[in-house]
Amino acid sequence: MIHKVQRFIIMAFYSLVMAALSIPLVRLVTTLSPDHLYPLVATLVLYMAGVVVLGSIIHTFTYIPGNLAREFDPIKNAIAAGEINDPEQLGKEVTAFTTRFFDFAFLDIDHAFIHVGEAGPVSHEDLSGAYSVLESNDIPGHSRKLESVTRAGKLVLNGREFHLYILPIWFRDRWLGYMGLLTRQRIGRLHRRFLADFENQFLDDQFMHVIQRV
Repeated sequence: MIHKVQRFIIMAFYSLVMAALSIPLVRLVTTLSPDHLYPLVATLVLYMAGVVVLGSIIHTFTYIPGNLAREFDPIKNAIAAGEINDPEQLGKEVTAFTTRFFDFAFLDIDHAFIHVGEAGPVSHEDLSGAYSVLESNDIPGHSRKLESVTRAGKLVLNGREFHLYILPIWFRDRWLGYMGLLTRQRIGRLHRRFLADFENQFLDDQFMHVIQRV
């Protein structure tokens, strides 16, 4: 509840500031071009586009920290209750959660799969068309050398082209596997930090719990 109030205050303050800044901007443009409407319209369109983009970034940065743990709780509870008992089952739950939660303007995960343990890649959806490409490019071996989210090129799935990102899953010094993320647009370095935190705070220890039961 406190986090929701904080987010509301931040977004309300941002909206008021942007509205206030538009007034001197309009005055400046009308002063420089008093007899022309086009410069004013063009300036306002560009200004509004900038406001929307910056607002989307602020929304992402204020929403994820306070909601990720709360929305991931059902998966953690299912593991604790013994309802999830193997890496494949957990992988399907995690990929479904990932594509559902990370649905932001600059951090939109379209498809996800996980490769943990001896089993092949798994997902909550059919991504078999992509798995052969992964094996032929030795993505599992490549992920062992990574420490953070890394772009691994492009991949065509169902006739559409996606950026492929590899998120290695480490528990201390032990490599558990990796998570593949498919997105239609590149993920900026600032937004990759949220994915790194997701792995470090949620994925590694939960997969370790399940692996130890097998």
